[in-house]
Amino acid sequence: MATFKLVAVGFGISKLEHVKQVAEWGADGVIVGSATVKPLGEAKSPEEGLKELETLTKSLKAALI
Repeated sequence: MATFKLVAVGFGISKLEHVKQVAEWGADGVIVGSATVKPLGEAKSPEEGLKELETLTKSLKAALI
């Protein structure tokens, strides 16, 4: 172990595969930016966008657990 501090990776994280990879490298968490804004901007309604965002965040979280 290189550090006792928690490590979060947050550049280019947008897919489940990315989260799994950085978790395998030892990251304690991920920071997701643009990938969370995209479903909101592309949705036909705010409700649809929030549902898509919920689906995305739950799938990314599952990769860390």
